[in-house]
Amino acid sequence: MRKKGFLLCAFSAMSFGFVPLFTKVVMQEGMDVVAIGFFRFLGLGLFSLGMIRLQKRPFSIEIKRFPAIVADSFFQVVTMLLLSASYLFIPTGNATSLHFMYPVFVFLILYLYYKNRFSGMQWLALVLCAAGIVCFIDFDNMNNWIGMGIAIASGLTYAIYMVILDKQGLAQIDPFVLSFIGCVLETVFLAILGLGMGSFHLSLNASGVLSLVILAGLSVCGTLLLQVGTRYIGSGMASLFCLFEPLTSLICGWMILKDPLRWGSVLGCLLIFGGILLILKPPKRSQMKKIKWIKK
Repeated sequence: MRKKGFLLCAFSAMSFGFVPLFTKVVMQEGMDVVAIGFFRFLGLGLFSLGMIRLQKRPFSIEIKRFPAIVADSFFQVVTMLLLSASYLFIPTGNATSLHFMYPVFVFLILYLYYKNRFSGMQWLALVLCAAGIVCFIDFDNMNNWIGMGIAIASGLTYAIYMVILDKQGLAQIDPFVLSFIGCVLETVFLAILGLGMGSFHLSLNASGVLSLVILAGLSVCGTLLLQVGTRYIGSGMASLFCLFEPLTSLICGWMILKDPLRWGSVLGCLLIFGGILLILKPPKRSQMKKIKWIKK
């Protein structure tokens, strides 16, 4: 189950890694981030509902879980809006890099609030991954504290989203049922916000429509895989494997959009891979024997 959780979270991150590529295409057609988020969540919700009906899955949750679902949906939407707002003050690459410091927040929340204990290897993996993300930052263009604060805040809200998903038992709910309920809440919130901002004056061509459909598909893969992966390995380890997302975005930008590749980014990739390899290392045999003896 541990390996399955690692793979699911890695594939989730890779799915989300393609999102900036297609988001850029849609935004060039004149759609703003609120409208894009609305249609992404709408697509995910419709797909989840279709799977529920097709597979005749039981559509039921415990009432006590509903407040946590509302909170999780709120933090997911706020994360998207904060990250997008930070783009107005600092370059998108720097904003995204600061956002991806969220594994640090996940570990701190789990350690300080939930009293989780991590091994020295896990802390070292976190330090390597955080250092790798810092390498992505272009410090020559990091000159606006407001933008930096907003980007870091988006990382904090996403960390809260992941911790709630794990610690409030939401990852144990059927992923299609959880996604559908969450998407209903998220689309309603974004619809109200978008109508107030005039975000739904659409004029997309075929390329824009196709990119929007692909964005919805990537949201389906990324969200559902993350929910199931978190069930197996917890939010702490899942947050580190989500760092495959900026690596995927970097490679896509370099190969498809012809973005320049900085040496700092290459070093960052190596550090992140190093950190992930550390947590992939299986427990020592002596520890496994001890655990087995205790269970007997």
